[in-house]
Amino acid sequence: MVKMRYAIVSPAFAGLFLLVLFSSAAPLLAGADPAEVRMDRILQPPASGHPLGTDELGRDIWSRLLYGGRVSLAVGFLAMALSVLVGVILGTVSGLAGGFIDRLIMRVTDMMLSIPSLLLMIGLQAVSPAGLLSVIFVIGFTGWMLIARVVRTEIRAIRKETYVLTAKKLGAGPWRRFISHLLPRLMPSIIVLAASSAGHAILAEATLSFLGLGIPQTTPSWGNMLNEAQGYLMSGAWWLAVFPGLCIALTIYFIHVLGDRLQAGPRRPSAGKERNPHGHTGV
Repeated sequence: MVKMRYAIVSPAFAGLFLLVLFSSAAPLLAGADPAEVRMDRILQPPASGHPLGTDELGRDIWSRLLYGGRVSLAVGFLAMALSVLVGVILGTVSGLAGGFIDRLIMRVTDMMLSIPSLLLMIGLQAVSPAGLLSVIFVIGFTGWMLIARVVRTEIRAIRKETYVLTAKKLGAGPWRRFISHLLPRLMPSIIVLAASSAGHAILAEATLSFLGLGIPQTTPSWGNMLNEAQGYLMSGAWWLAVFPGLCIALTIYFIHVLGDRLQAGPRRPSAGKERNPHGHTGV
């Protein structure tokens, strides 16, 4: 909990919170329909009427950025939740069961880890129906392996602790032991892994959409905005790619900084710098 409070008071948390808040309040802040086509305002640079400019169809970039953030962030966090759920379940089963089940789950995990994640996502997305849920499933399904390995390793260590063995002797079943004794010990690692997974998922959505394999083109997302911008980069319309790219970069940066702070926790003063009651530095 100390690490959690330490992360929440960081500038990275404030930045991520503002991105989520602005995207969530898109209907209130947008000021224009993100799908409204205005051929008389195509490729206008940032100005008072359109603070972030317009795209090749005259659509307002500010509005599309806000509505696109709702989609990109939703995909990232939902895919992260799926990865964490699958990883924790498989890692726990593997760690507690041992034997053949453990070996089977770990072999499948190693096999999937041996395939480049982008290649795996492209292959799955190519045979999946187009749609938001499909993208969430593909990204979530390709992000659970590292979580499963970490959870399995920690489960195998924790299950040998005296209090866990005592609970087992007293008749506590596997589910009760997991909820009461194992899960609280796993939570710090799960939170750090979840932060890393969320950053990976947001970048994965942007990559798939940039390649034309992600969110349908009719739905604004940061990745789709980058995909649409690539044909106009050489014509000087820099704002088409800069603003969605900046949002993606800042989101991933904030998430990774939060993950690092959750893992490190607050620094404690060294013994040599502690002062005694008389104000002298301890030796």
